[in-house]
Amino acid sequence: MVAASNVFRRIMVAAVMFAVSFALLQAADEPTTQDTTDALLELLEDDPGNVGAMSQLYAIYMRQGDYREAQRYALKIYAIAEENGNTHTKMLADSYLGQSYLAMDGYDSAYVYLNSAVSMWNMLDSTQRNDEAYSAIYTAYNSLGIYSVTIDMDFGKAIDYFLRGLKLAEARHDYFDYAILGSNLVVVYNLRGDSDGLKYALEVYRYGKEMDNPYIVYCGAHVSALMYFLKGDLANTEKYLDEAMLLVEKYFDRMGVYCLYAQLQDAKGNKAEAEKYYRLAVEFIDEESVPTAISIYLSYGEYLYRDGRYGESLEMLGRGIELALSRGNRIYTYRLYELESLVYEALGEPANALSAYKSFHNESVGVFNIERERSVNELTRKYENERHERELQQHNVLIMKKNQELLIASFVIVAIVAVLVAAWVMYKRKNRMYMQIALRYKASVDREKQLQQRIDELSSSSQPSLAPSGKYSNSSLTEDSGSELFGRLESLMRDGRLYCEKNLTRERVAEALGSNRTYLSQVINDKAGCSFFQYINSFRTEEAIRQLSDPSNTIPLKALADELGFSSVSAFYKSFQEKVGMPPAKYREKIVSYFHGN
Repeated sequence: MVAASNVFRRIMVAAVMFAVSFALLQAADEPTTQDTTDALLELLEDDPGNVGAMSQLYAIYMRQGDYREAQRYALKIYAIAEENGNTHTKMLADSYLGQSYLAMDGYDSAYVYLNSAVSMWNMLDSTQRNDEAYSAIYTAYNSLGIYSVTIDMDFGKAIDYFLRGLKLAEARHDYFDYAILGSNLVVVYNLRGDSDGLKYALEVYRYGKEMDNPYIVYCGAHVSALMYFLKGDLANTEKYLDEAMLLVEKYFDRMGVYCLYAQLQDAKGNKAEAEKYYRLAVEFIDEESVPTAISIYLSYGEYLYRDGRYGESLEMLGRGIELALSRGNRIYTYRLYELESLVYEALGEPANALSAYKSFHNESVGVFNIERERSVNELTRKYENERHERELQQHNVLIMKKNQELLIASFVIVAIVAVLVAAWVMYKRKNRMYMQIALRYKASVDREKQLQQRIDELSSSSQPSLAPSGKYSNSSLTEDSGSELFGRLESLMRDGRLYCEKNLTRERVAEALGSNRTYLSQVINDKAGCSFFQYINSFRTEEAIRQLSDPSNTIPLKALADELGFSSVSAFYKSFQEKVGMPPAKYREKIVSYFHGN
């Protein structure tokens, strides 16, 4: 689907957020030297409890990507806070621990420490908040924003966190912190495909120029280039990106800047320059910056695919998939699989294309379901994000009103009308969204059928090299490995349709595989990440989607539930709703109405 290339590009350039995400907000304007580190270590020898020196060392090691060493100093600050009971120092330690855990993929610990820092901030009276507390809350909000994107895939929540930090930094004229938070805020707008982030990008750039601070100029130039690239304004993209390129060796994220420059040159038709900078981006890949590294593999893979260099494209995509799976990062995984499927199809390998497409579909369903729920509440979220811009105007209107009763009556009427309008708009959006979901699943079912038909045609014409690999074949190995057993289980479900048996148990499946129920449960949990019954019901639901995607299929839903082995109609409805986001009756209604032109 070559038309997806613009989407790929938009998401690729978003990676700058994660290049600045772990640069501490109190970091110096110039790159840290070894002399600075040595001086701080000497200072700690004379004054072992110097929290300021520890904070600077923490920042240095975070910028260098030595997250474990950074966390060592965070733990020292934590111990000091526990000993003296200082809330501000405890906040700082919690924010640092949360940030360092996030950098090392310790997501659960990161979430606990970061929220602890925010809770302490909320309990402090505004007069009690000192510089240490502000440093802590900037770090916490920044890290929670990144967490919301990388783990929750919740762009709205991320924007809320970055805006909270941004407003605090702006109120205190703390423009260095504003640059970090504002840059990350712009990247989230970029991920959403929303060019409204340009105003924040240009604000960061303006502050950098006014303060004659090259670091802030660099951040502002980089994110401004992102926004202009999103808008398709190549002239301004080049203007700001050229300025970032002049500073990139001085600061950070050479790989991200080189990748954006390559995309710009590609868009301008300068293939040789694009190729040069894609190679440079790959050369400087730092896999500690996981999202940035994955995005470069994906972007370069997409470029190579469009250039017809399928083998090289698969190599880049394979690296990206391997890194994404090893580090549990799902932001780009489904897009890697989607592109991999297209490359295999272009190579005339439908079996591999189908396998990659199924992986894409499984990954994208989770992402799409998250996006679906948030889109229903988009009006409310947008109102919350923009509310602070209207507060002053509303206050002035209130002062001008002389008749309080009329004001209240007017407000109530406006509120009722607003609620009714919002409800109507959300109802219409929900209906449109249901149709989009139904058509998305229908397209997925049709594509799988197409690829499977191609496989069958090739198999019947005696071309066994294109048949599915042994991953799903029945193995005669006497000692099952986890992967081999799971492969046979997948084959038993997809080819043998064992899931259609009523009251199917672990014992029955284990017996069919020549294994035992305990090992079977362990393998399903390890490989599929769910319980036995969730795994079985996923096959039943997928088959229900296939059947209901056929507008000529009129089987009653109760009969379909029974045919597919569901224990009850309610169990069928629940499983379908969780998977698709709407009841099966509504799904059928949307499919039928679309094909009948209603």
